[in-house]
Amino acid sequence: MPHTVKRSLRTGLLAFGLLAAGLGPSAAFDPAPAPVEAGQAGFDAARLKAIGDFVRRDIAAGKIPGMVLLVMRDGKPVMFDAFGERAPGSPMQRDSLHRIASTTKMFVTTAALRLYEQGRFKLTDPVATYLPELKDLKVFAGAESGTGTDVPPPEAAKRPPTVGDLMRHTAGLTYWWIGPLNAVRRNQREQDLEGLYSLTGEEMLAKLGQQPLLYQPGSTFEYSIATDVLGHLLERIEGKPLDRVVSEQVLQPLGLTDTVWQVDEARADRLAEPSQATLAKDPLAWVYGWLDLRKPPKRFSGGAGLASTAGDVGRLLQTLANGGEIDGVRLLSPKTVRFMLHSDQLAGLRGPRNNVEDGYGWSLVNPVRLATGAHTTPGAPGDVYWGGITGPRYMVDPTERLVVVAMFQAPSLRGHYYSLLRQMIYGAMIK
Repeated sequence: MPHTVKRSLRTGLLAFGLLAAGLGPSAAFDPAPAPVEAGQAGFDAARLKAIGDFVRRDIAAGKIPGMVLLVMRDGKPVMFDAFGERAPGSPMQRDSLHRIASTTKMFVTTAALRLYEQGRFKLTDPVATYLPELKDLKVFAGAESGTGTDVPPPEAAKRPPTVGDLMRHTAGLTYWWIGPLNAVRRNQREQDLEGLYSLTGEEMLAKLGQQPLLYQPGSTFEYSIATDVLGHLLERIEGKPLDRVVSEQVLQPLGLTDTVWQVDEARADRLAEPSQATLAKDPLAWVYGWLDLRKPPKRFSGGAGLASTAGDVGRLLQTLANGGEIDGVRLLSPKTVRFMLHSDQLAGLRGPRNNVEDGYGWSLVNPVRLATGAHTTPGAPGDVYWGGITGPRYMVDPTERLVVVAMFQAPSLRGHYYSLLRQMIYGAMIK
């Protein structure tokens, strides 16, 4: 483990200790508050109970091992329940830790936009301004998929990828698993550019700089490793490891003591694990080895590297739902929050909308509901959602003042449960 990562983890633990001692601005944060009365929040109590009964039935049927479900309206919990098992023989708790995978992007992008508000960078800045390893990138000129050996030489990029491209996932980058294997995705997998345990950040960037982009920058949306690159860019701007950047910009101000890059021994008995049935049958079960999180990372993955609780994730989301402020602590301007979450950045762009539902565009961090288009669940223009490949899902509906976080260990069922929970939660709202 690199010395800088060890030192940074120790620094983070010290900061968390100060917060726990009451020295931080949000030390009074209650990570597991008792729910308020349903009717006062505009919900039908019997219909909320039916949601819990539905979850229990699926757990009893062996579909998922457990779940934590947090539903908040106007910043107050209406449901905050733990169901089933965290691990075999251990009940799920409201403060159980989950690998949040791509929900990490919300934390890292929030930290980035705090620095953006301070004038530390512009979204139009070329990425290579801060990461010279990614200067003069070429663009893959072969077929989007296929294994043929007759691949033409890479093309010159028409323009360099920018910081804004990283947030919009229009930088020309990819994930190896997001589409059919081709020369770019295959190399990314073989080089382990998405891994946390084999390469340092510097090594990862050096290898990434030798790989062509899959698309011309700015031409195509493809969900990708871009937020990992954004995290390493923040490290260069701030001159410190990403865990310290995120801690200083987001975790410490909000008092989030259970959002961590490694689940150490003190927290090990709170980590939610997949069931043996999930490991045996789920084609995405490999993600639990990819994101072990019980061992120290060699680099901090800005796109997927965190573990957290429903309470911590819910508090960040509620801060953003409030326009960037909570309990007297302001993270972002309301104008920046609206730009970050609720503006569609993809108008007119082609590309596969990987896991993005019909009727949604993409903001600077997650899908955003559009006024037009076919929608499959209730909501309103400007609502946002996302989650992570390991299972967590979240949503924020500013019109209904609603925040939802669902944590469960079933990668291939994450979309299924998100849709069902969403339609049942809206179905329980009577005001």
